[in-house]
Amino acid sequence: MRHARKLLVPLVMAGCAAGAMLLRGPLAEANANRRVPGVRYAPRPKLARFLALGHRSAAADLLWLSAIGDLSREFGDPERKRRWLHSIFDAVTSLEPTFASVYSFGATYLTLIDPDKNRAIELLELGVARNPDDLRLAIELAMTYYRDLHDRAATLRVLERVVKDPRCDSVHAGFYSSLLVDSREDFAALAQWEAWREHPNEIVKEVAELQQERAKRRIALRAIAEFRQTHGRAPLTRDDLREPGLMAPSVVDVVLDSLWIDTAARPQFSRCDEFERRQNLRVASRWVAQFRAVRGRPPTIDELLANRWLLPAPPGSHVEIVGEDVRLADDVR
Repeated sequence: MRHARKLLVPLVMAGCAAGAMLLRGPLAEANANRRVPGVRYAPRPKLARFLALGHRSAAADLLWLSAIGDLSREFGDPERKRRWLHSIFDAVTSLEPTFASVYSFGATYLTLIDPDKNRAIELLELGVARNPDDLRLAIELAMTYYRDLHDRAATLRVLERVVKDPRCDSVHAGFYSSLLVDSREDFAALAQWEAWREHPNEIVKEVAELQQERAKRRIALRAIAEFRQTHGRAPLTRDDLREPGLMAPSVVDVVLDSLWIDTAARPQFSRCDEFERRQNLRVASRWVAQFRAVRGRPPTIDELLANRWLLPAPPGSHVEIVGEDVRLADDVR
């Protein structure tokens, strides 16, 4: 009898645990169906600050975490969800103005899921104003201006500050340069790389030279297209592109120094091609190092050449792997 009593408690506990596990799914589904998220779950910003009792950052985290589960839920009334989301964004960012993820998520939601481009811009502008040192938010604001509103002037205005930040990568700096060329600000497009060409790091210096050569190529191709449109033929020599109005007078010589027009009237940019090849080989070398770290062995040449981003070797040479470096080698004749 005493033996049975000792076994009874563990059996009852095991039975309760099994019952809880069996009921967990149906109860969770039933609760989810009963719970209709709405504006009442997001206090107004002033009330949220009052209720935080001096712990605004922690309160912002708790409010955001409590809202995450409802972000992807369907509301019966789309407008109701929109109001709820705006309340969440306003309350959380009021409690913690440096909560960059909320500005970013909100803008993404308002451009991809429930399009409201002007509201997305407002949210990002608020985030940038409150976090002037957050480079990622500024870049996101610039790209939203460009991609969703097609506002080049606003994009240039935001990127002008971004590219002056040492943390700005060459991709966005190059994009800014291309926008300057499209706006016929040729001198500014080339001048922005001059300081980087004096950088002590050889790779940084070479990437700046590559970007400057790309800007020259873009200016030249624009000038060629405009010459063709005006004269009904392609320019036959570089001097044809000295025609006034095709490019800013201050950049004519440096642009033409990077251009050659062959006998078939095709523009050639050998200096730009060389810099792009060097950059491509550096990227390939990093890929080889990553491949070795993951696979425990170096890649074969065929595995390397399977990458579509790898530029073809120029005539008379081939690609080879030396350790973790990808190099060009002359063909053996």
